[in-house]
Amino acid sequence: MIIKRSIAGAAFAIVANVASSAELQPVDPISARIFLELHTIQSLSANIGPLVSAPGEAFRVIDGDFLALGNLRIRLVGIEAPKAAQQCNASNGSSWDCVTQSSDRVRNILRNAERVECFSSEQGNYGLYFASCEADGRDMGGLLVEEGLAWPDQDQGYYLAEATTAQAEGTGIWQAYTQPPWEWRMERH
Repeated sequence: MIIKRSIAGAAFAIVANVASSAELQPVDPISARIFLELHTIQSLSANIGPLVSAPGEAFRVIDGDFLALGNLRIRLVGIEAPKAAQQCNASNGSSWDCVTQSSDRVRNILRNAERVECFSSEQGNYGLYFASCEADGRDMGGLLVEEGLAWPDQDQGYYLAEATTAQAEGTGIWQAYTQPPWEWRMERH
């Protein structure tokens, strides 16, 4: 699960305050280096705020892992939702419209959220941001993976515990083998 940056910043602040420079031994360069790194991290984390914070109903859903707020486009980091025209396999051998269900679930989350905050340190091309978003403090990417409406991103390794649980329960995309979006795209390009 993605750790909210402000929590990490608070933890580093506590550690940095405990290890004050007055306590360092003059002949202990490793302790000095650790202190300076913690101090630097603390300084950086104090400046991290949300990319956007708005009522959930202000957002538009592009698909299960893309949101928009005005001209700002946000891709939920760490997940891959089913892509347009992709069908998912059901346990009874039929298929189901997982794209619509994933997008509808995101709409439902946003409609019911008083506040959505998205945190990002990475901007892609054309105003697209890769962000971790929370709806009333609940991680949206983790929720979608947990409900079997998105895969954890193959390269980033986030949400593996949620995916394991959903897969063990046969939830959503895990009812029967469904080709993940990265493989599905490769076959079509």
